[in-house]
Amino acid sequence: MEGFRCASCGNTLSVPVRLVELPTEPHWSLLDCHHVNPPLLDPGTYAVDEAAYGRDQVIGTFVLSPGDVRGTRIVHELVRTGCWSMVGWIPCVACEGCGALVASRTDDCRVAQETRFYPAMVDRVACDDESDRATDPFALIADWDSPAPDTRQHGWVPEPIRPRPELVATRWGGRGLKEHLFRDDPPA
Repeated sequence: MEGFRCASCGNTLSVPVRLVELPTEPHWSLLDCHHVNPPLLDPGTYAVDEAAYGRDQVIGTFVLSPGDVRGTRIVHELVRTGCWSMVGWIPCVACEGCGALVASRTDDCRVAQETRFYPAMVDRVACDDESDRATDPFALIADWDSPAPDTRQHGWVPEPIRPRPELVATRWGGRGLKEHLFRDDPPA
Protein backbone atom coordinates (compact mmCIF):
# COMPACT_ATOMS: atom_id res chain seq x y z
CA MET A 1 0.00 0.00 0.00
CA GLU A 2 1.13 3.50 -0.81
CA GLY A 3 -0.16 6.99 -0.28
CA PHE A 4 0.45 10.37 -1.84
CA ARG A 5 1.73 13.51 -0.14
CA CYS A 6 2.30 17.03 -1.41
CA ALA A 7 5.94 17.44 -2.48
CA SER A 8 5.94 21.05 -1.23
CA CYS A 9 4.48 20.77 2.27
CA GLY A 10 4.01 17.05 3.01
CA ASN A 11 0.21 17.26 3.35
CA THR A 12 -1.54 13.88 2.94
CA LEU A 13 -3.36 13.81 -0.41
CA SER A 14 -4.83 10.31 -0.50
CA VAL A 15 -5.95 7.32 1.50
CA PRO A 16 -3.68 4.25 1.27
CA VAL A 17 -3.97 2.79 -2.22
CA ARG A 18 -2.41 -0.13 -4.08
CA LEU A 19 -0.95 -0.08 -7.58
CA VAL A 20 -2.93 -1.77 -10.39
CA GLU A 21 -2.76 -1.75 -14.17
CA LEU A 22 -4.46 1.21 -15.83
CA PRO A 23 -7.75 -0.10 -17.22
CA THR A 24 -8.95 0.89 -20.64
CA GLU A 25 -11.60 3.59 -20.78
CA PRO A 26 -15.13 2.19 -20.98
CA HIS A 27 -16.69 2.38 -24.42
CA TRP A 28 -18.48 5.72 -24.92
CA SER A 29 -21.82 3.93 -25.32
CA LEU A 30 -21.58 2.67 -21.73
CA LEU A 31 -21.17 6.18 -20.34
CA ASP A 32 -23.92 8.72 -19.81
CA CYS A 33 -24.29 12.28 -21.04
CA HIS A 34 -26.69 13.41 -18.33
CA HIS A 35 -25.39 11.82 -15.13
CA VAL A 36 -22.08 11.51 -13.31
CA ASN A 37 -20.27 8.43 -14.57
CA PRO A 38 -18.48 5.91 -12.35
CA PRO A 39 -14.76 6.27 -11.60
CA LEU A 40 -12.21 4.64 -13.89
CA LEU A 41 -10.53 2.81 -10.99
CA ASP A 42 -11.92 0.90 -8.04
CA PRO A 43 -11.68 2.55 -4.61
CA GLY A 44 -8.37 1.88 -2.88
CA THR A 45 -6.38 1.53 -6.11
CA TYR A 46 -4.25 3.73 -8.36
CA ALA A 47 -2.46 3.36 -11.68
CA VAL A 48 0.41 5.05 -13.47
CA ASP A 49 -0.34 6.38 -16.95
CA GLU A 50 2.85 6.41 -19.00
CA ALA A 51 1.15 8.16 -21.93
CA ALA A 52 1.40 11.94 -22.30
CA TYR A 53 -1.57 13.63 -20.67
CA GLY A 54 -3.06 17.10 -20.52
CA ARG A 55 -2.21 20.45 -22.00
CA ASP A 56 1.42 20.16 -20.89
CA GLN A 57 1.76 16.52 -22.06
CA VAL A 58 2.87 15.24 -18.65
CA ILE A 59 4.11 11.64 -18.64
CA GLY A 60 3.68 9.31 -15.67
CA THR A 61 0.58 10.80 -14.03
CA PHE A 62 -0.91 8.90 -11.07
CA VAL A 63 -4.58 8.11 -11.71
CA LEU A 64 -6.87 7.67 -8.67
CA SER A 65 -10.56 7.41 -8.00
CA PRO A 66 -11.74 10.88 -6.84
CA GLY A 67 -13.12 9.34 -3.65
CA ASP A 68 -9.62 8.32 -2.53
CA VAL A 69 -8.26 11.88 -2.65
CA ARG A 70 -7.96 13.89 0.58
CA GLY A 71 -6.52 17.25 1.63
CA THR A 72 -7.20 19.06 -1.65
CA ARG A 73 -9.46 21.79 -2.97
CA ILE A 74 -10.61 22.71 -6.46
CA VAL A 75 -9.36 26.05 -7.79
CA HIS A 76 -12.50 27.26 -9.56
CA GLU A 77 -10.72 29.91 -11.64
CA LEU A 78 -8.63 27.19 -13.34
CA VAL A 79 -11.41 24.69 -14.01
CA ARG A 80 -12.16 24.05 -17.67
CA THR A 81 -15.55 22.61 -18.45
CA GLY A 82 -16.73 20.46 -21.31
CA CYS A 83 -20.41 19.69 -21.82
CA TRP A 84 -21.31 20.21 -18.19
CA SER A 85 -18.37 19.44 -15.89
CA MET A 86 -14.57 19.34 -15.51
CA VAL A 87 -12.51 18.06 -18.42
CA GLY A 88 -9.21 17.74 -16.56
CA TRP A 89 -6.74 18.89 -19.20
CA ILE A 90 -5.02 21.35 -16.89
CA PRO A 91 -4.19 21.20 -13.18
CA CYS A 92 -7.08 22.61 -11.14
CA VAL A 93 -6.78 20.74 -7.84
CA ALA A 94 -4.60 22.35 -5.17
CA CYS A 95 -3.14 21.09 -1.91
CA GLU A 96 -5.10 22.47 1.07
CA GLY A 97 -1.86 22.88 2.99
CA CYS A 98 0.21 25.08 0.70
CA GLY A 99 -1.96 25.79 -2.37
CA ALA A 100 0.36 24.06 -4.87
CA LEU A 101 -1.43 22.70 -7.95
CA VAL A 102 -1.04 18.95 -7.58
CA ALA A 103 -3.69 17.32 -9.79
CA SER A 104 -6.40 17.57 -12.41
CA ARG A 105 -9.94 16.22 -12.09
CA THR A 106 -12.15 14.75 -14.81
CA ASP A 107 -15.87 14.04 -14.51
CA ASP A 108 -17.45 15.36 -17.70
CA CYS A 109 -19.99 13.51 -19.80
CA ARG A 110 -18.98 10.37 -21.65
CA VAL A 111 -15.77 9.94 -19.57
CA ALA A 112 -15.09 8.03 -16.39
CA GLN A 113 -14.25 10.04 -13.26
CA GLU A 114 -10.60 10.32 -12.32
CA THR A 115 -8.13 12.47 -10.44
CA ARG A 116 -4.59 12.64 -11.83
CA PHE A 117 -1.69 13.62 -9.59
CA TYR A 118 1.24 15.18 -11.42
CA PRO A 119 4.47 13.31 -10.58
CA ALA A 120 6.58 16.43 -9.98
CA MET A 121 4.06 17.76 -7.45
CA VAL A 122 3.52 14.69 -5.24
CA ASP A 123 5.56 12.09 -3.37
CA ARG A 124 4.59 8.43 -3.16
CA VAL A 125 5.11 7.07 0.35
CA ALA A 126 4.75 3.55 1.72
CA CYS A 127 1.79 3.05 4.07
CA ASP A 128 0.83 0.30 6.48
CA ASP A 129 -1.43 -2.20 4.80
CA GLU A 130 -4.72 -1.19 6.42
CA SER A 131 -3.77 1.00 9.37
CA ASP A 132 -5.44 4.19 8.15
CA ARG A 133 -8.62 2.52 6.92
CA ALA A 134 -11.71 2.74 9.04
CA THR A 135 -13.00 -0.59 10.37
CA ASP A 136 -16.57 0.48 9.71
CA PRO A 137 -17.34 -0.18 6.00
CA PHE A 138 -19.77 2.75 6.02
CA ALA A 139 -17.38 5.26 7.61
CA LEU A 140 -16.68 7.02 4.31
CA ILE A 141 -20.40 7.64 3.73
CA ALA A 142 -21.27 8.56 7.31
CA ASP A 143 -21.61 12.24 6.41
CA TRP A 144 -24.35 11.64 3.82
CA ASP A 145 -26.98 12.80 6.27
CA SER A 146 -25.23 16.16 6.48
CA PRO A 147 -26.05 18.68 3.77
CA ALA A 148 -23.54 18.98 0.95
CA PRO A 149 -21.30 22.05 1.19
CA ASP A 150 -22.72 25.00 -0.72
CA THR A 151 -20.01 26.08 -3.17
CA ARG A 152 -22.29 27.92 -5.58
CA GLN A 153 -21.04 31.23 -6.90
CA HIS A 154 -24.24 32.15 -8.73
CA GLY A 155 -27.85 31.96 -7.59
CA TRP A 156 -29.10 30.12 -10.68
CA VAL A 157 -26.95 27.03 -10.08
CA PRO A 158 -28.93 24.12 -8.58
CA GLU A 159 -28.47 23.51 -4.88
CA PRO A 160 -25.90 20.73 -4.24
CA ILE A 161 -27.24 17.37 -3.13
CA ARG A 162 -25.75 14.04 -2.08
CA PRO A 163 -27.10 10.75 -3.41
CA ARG A 164 -29.16 8.82 -0.88
CA PRO A 165 -28.84 5.08 -1.63
CA GLU A 166 -31.36 4.16 1.04
CA LEU A 167 -34.02 6.00 -0.98
CA VAL A 168 -33.34 4.02 -4.14
CA ALA A 169 -34.57 0.70 -2.80
CA THR A 170 -38.25 1.01 -2.04
CA ARG A 171 -41.22 -1.30 -1.79
CA TRP A 172 -43.47 -0.04 -4.55
CA GLY A 173 -46.04 -2.69 -3.75
CA GLY A 174 -45.86 -2.15 0.02
CA ARG A 175 -48.86 -1.49 2.25
CA GLY A 176 -49.73 2.14 2.76
CA LEU A 177 -47.75 3.38 -0.22
CA LYS A 178 -50.67 5.31 -1.69
CA GLU A 179 -51.24 7.05 1.63
CA HIS A 180 -47.69 8.34 1.57
CA LEU A 181 -47.76 9.39 -2.08
CA PHE A 182 -51.18 11.00 -2.16
CA ARG A 183 -51.75 12.88 1.08
CA ASP A 184 -54.27 15.55 1.94
CA ASP A 185 -51.97 17.56 4.17
CA PRO A 186 -52.55 21.30 4.07
CA PRO A 187 -49.68 23.32 2.57
CA ALA A 188 -47.05 24.36 5.13
